[in-house]
Amino acid sequence: MPDKEAILLWEQVYRRTDKQIRDLLAMQRLEPGGVEVDSINVIIGDGASAIVAGVAAALRVDFRARVTGAFLQEFDGTSGSVAVTVAKAQGGPSPSWTTISSGLAISSGRYFADEDVTAWSDIHIDRGDYLRFSVASATTITRVHLALRIKRLEP
Repeated sequence: MPDKEAILLWEQVYRRTDKQIRDLLAMQRLEPGGVEVDSINVIIGDGASAIVAGVAAALRVDFRARVTGAFLQEFDGTSGSVAVTVAKAQGGPSPSWTTISSGLAISSGRYFADEDVTAWSDIHIDRGDYLRFSVASATTITRVHLALRIKRLEP
């Protein structure tokens, strides 16, 4: 009769192997031609008064993904400037935020696009990550749409 420690060890091995197999199968289904492109969207500001510096939004991502582009669009007709940083952390009692992009900025205009993710130090999002969107600075603009174009790495 095997002892309890041996049984627990093999159960852990089976669970880990099962997770890895599921991830590999998902990747095969989502390879070129079947890659799902999606977006994460955040509206910053109320449209009534100028955006101020500080944390503007946070959200949880429940799937693995890779950021492939980032876009800022002012849509109230007010030209100006806004700089946004994005940080990520695993959730829990005391998340440790790591800035993954600080180069998202409209400068004296109404639109910004980073289609090759040059403004990012880390483009990978893991299942269970939280993303925090903070305004570093802003002038005049009252509301902006921030869109992250992503490729899902699992269904």
